[in-house]
Amino acid sequence: MKVALVTTPPSVRSGIGDYTRHLLPSLREHCDVELFVEPGVDMDWPGEDVRTVDRLHPRDFDQVLYQLGNERNHAFMARMIRAIGGTVMQHDWVLFDLALAAHPGLVRGGAKGHALALREGGLTQAQIYARNWLDRRRQRKSPTPTIDASQVDGTILFGWHESEPNGRWTSDVAAFRIPDTEVEQIELECHTDEGRVLRVVQDGHTLFEGTGGTHQLHPVAFDQPVLRLETSGIRVSKEQRKHGDTRRLGCCVKRVAWKGASGVRELDLSEPCAYFDRQVDLSRDRFLLPFNRSIVRFADSFIVHSQYVKQRILRERNATTPVGVLHHGAEQRERAETRAATREKLGLNAAWRDSFLVTSFGGVQAHKRIDKALEALAEVRRHRDDVRMVLAGSINSGEFDPVAMAERLGLQDAVKFTGFVAEEVGWDWLHAGDVALNLRGPSSGGTSGGIFQAFSIGRPVIASDAAEQRELPDSCVVKIPLGHEEVPTLASTLLELRDSPERRRTLEAGVRTFVDNECHWSIVAKQYADYLSRFPVPRVSRRKLISLRVGLQSDNTPAST
Repeated sequence: MKVALVTTPPSVRSGIGDYTRHLLPSLREHCDVELFVEPGVDMDWPGEDVRTVDRLHPRDFDQVLYQLGNERNHAFMARMIRAIGGTVMQHDWVLFDLALAAHPGLVRGGAKGHALALREGGLTQAQIYARNWLDRRRQRKSPTPTIDASQVDGTILFGWHESEPNGRWTSDVAAFRIPDTEVEQIELECHTDEGRVLRVVQDGHTLFEGTGGTHQLHPVAFDQPVLRLETSGIRVSKEQRKHGDTRRLGCCVKRVAWKGASGVRELDLSEPCAYFDRQVDLSRDRFLLPFNRSIVRFADSFIVHSQYVKQRILRERNATTPVGVLHHGAEQRERAETRAATREKLGLNAAWRDSFLVTSFGGVQAHKRIDKALEALAEVRRHRDDVRMVLAGSINSGEFDPVAMAERLGLQDAVKFTGFVAEEVGWDWLHAGDVALNLRGPSSGGTSGGIFQAFSIGRPVIASDAAEQRELPDSCVVKIPLGHEEVPTLASTLLELRDSPERRRTLEAGVRTFVDNECHWSIVAKQYADYLSRFPVPRVSRRKLISLRVGLQSDNTPAST
């Protein structure tokens, strides 16, 4: 059977791309697979002959298989599926990020945005989209009030947008604290757009009023001074609206330096904002806006990881549709090296090496219930001070600052944030741990690759008893209910596992059995081949194929300068 597999190359950072590369060798034992990627990307893929999708001739293949999920880099696939169909391996039910990249009108709003919301999501999602748009308009007219700086700890206090390479924008009112005493002079370098006026205030005294530039400020109180930046004349520009950016941008602070008791120093403008005044944006409702109809209604057949997603596809199609369900794949990567040796290799000190270690591998995001995990850990350490947690992955949590929360809970010595790590380093952290943690809520409907990475290393997983995670086997997964019992249940589970090596050994044996018998890549690849052999061939017409190629080429043609 000849299969055209549409995916992303190694040059594109993608969890689904990693999944595809793990699957590919086993899938090739059953199918003749050729690889196709988006035009315009770096196609370097060692050992592979890769072509761009505008050179794909569907009639030359028995199946066109898309590896697709909620990633912006998969946006090009939406146009293909609407034109020629094929089989979609749908990794997520919610395709919010893909949809916004594929249909920029959703971001810009207006009549076109609302029409796209109706097309991609149906009436209910269009209504949610409209409410979100109205909330954004109301917020622009009446900016959210800020709070008293004396009630907030830290340096970057409130009213700041996310840090950018060339500086950090404030909102209408923002505040920062100089973490020093005997501060004699503060140098502020900033930019203000035309028509905006900046006022710098300390304890009711105006230190400066005017426009951007480099300004020398002389504080009226010298120990830990707090300065407010008040910007008037703010307007959301046409350029912002064009790109769906509805933030109220006050001034862009490029540098803050001071001379004080500790000498001449600079403020770290990348520090997390101590108090995040939530700005309404479309992402607020991302889990209520799957925006997946271009995929779900136009693909010919599907492969998914759970009955949870299968049933949603069937309800949306309202027709007999071929849908195959199979597990996310796993490898057999258990190693002879002891946990103690791996912990030492990772540079952990004696206290960490001797602890009961909980590891989470993957991006640190709010919907992964990191706040609940930290609360549970704080509760556990009231009883056992040798329980610690590693969050191995990039922090991408919006208004939620997990580092600040860990500090507030007194967990500085109990939680390690590694930042982004390569897959092989993630395996080291999983091997070093005693159990893996992977909670979800709300769910995108996507089965976590991190869970099956943990299975590959032989580690049992603590997951949420909800949505697609509910289908994971009890023999190797301990499930935690969402709701008011989540934190106490998670805390008691961690204590139980810490105090019961026999329970952990039983779960680890369950992991090995599950990988060997149900989810090893060799088993999953055979299931892929079985499904693809039974699914209908992709529908395609010459007219649609020509239209598709023209569209793909125009999407990747650089704008003239």
